[in-house]
Amino acid sequence: MTAEKTSTVDGTATTGPSQRPEEATAPARSQRLIRRVAELLRANLVPVLVALLVVASVASAAWLFYFQYRPDRATDAAAAKSAISAATDGTVAILSYSPDSLDRDFATAKSHLTGDFLSYYNQFTDQIVAPAAKQKSLKTSAVVVRAAVSEIHPDSAVVLVFVNQSTVSKDRPDPALTSSSVLVTLTKANGKWLISSFNPV
Repeated sequence: MTAEKTSTVDGTATTGPSQRPEEATAPARSQRLIRRVAELLRANLVPVLVALLVVASVASAAWLFYFQYRPDRATDAAAAKSAISAATDGTVAILSYSPDSLDRDFATAKSHLTGDFLSYYNQFTDQIVAPAAKQKSLKTSAVVVRAAVSEIHPDSAVVLVFVNQSTVSKDRPDPALTSSSVLVTLTKANGKWLISSFNPV
């Protein structure tokens, strides 16, 4: 037999078949199952999305580096090293001379120079340095203690050079030591870095 369930609607007693317990709980189980699946999906989806975002960020950064900010092949580490070497050698040549070897010293310095600065150096050494060096037996010796590239391009570069210079003369036989820094601008001519500007800072 089927159990009858009595209920009242608008004060009138009615009867009908009662719902089995398992039938009553089925929708609730279904809802709980759906919620569990949704929670699992969300829990697994968040790390996946984060991972995808990280990968996308790394890929974007790599693209910017290689295609937007990547230095030209001519401005790689070897080019920077070459520019530093040229700035160092040129600085030492410009700031080192002896009254006994002025012509040779000036010629060595000029081999590192180009453009307007070469013209200026010619005039400056002829009119000021050479007479003073001969008259006062002025001798200077420079050593670069540190140098670093400040800016570099395929055909130009700027190198910051730190220099220690020693100066002696017949009036002051004891060495006078000075330290200074110079921004050396280089221009590439025929594949060689040459100094086109020499500015103490």
